[in-house]
Amino acid sequence: MTTAETAPFQFFSLRVDRTRRLGPSLIRVTFTGEDLKNFASGGRDQSLSLFLPHPGQEAPVLPPLDNPDMYAILGAYRAMPAGERAVMRSYTVRA
Repeated sequence: MTTAETAPFQFFSLRVDRTRRLGPSLIRVTFTGEDLKNFASGGRDQSLSLFLPHPGQEAPVLPPLDNPDMYAILGAYRAMPAGERAVMRSYTVRA
């Protein structure tokens, strides 16, 4: 019997290639970027979190990402001041 391995938690640097409004509160976002070659879609309910900069920030502000423990990174993120830390939005992976 074999078991599926869970992919390690990691960050990808991506760009929005296009968007398409599917309904009043539903939008499809297509991403592009070299880091996608390391991305594997492993299930129907897989999601990703998108970190966006606040207006006036050049890039999203995140805690140090050198800890392999995703819960430690997310805890450090949540401990940052809300007006400083990146805005986080979650999306379901379609393909």
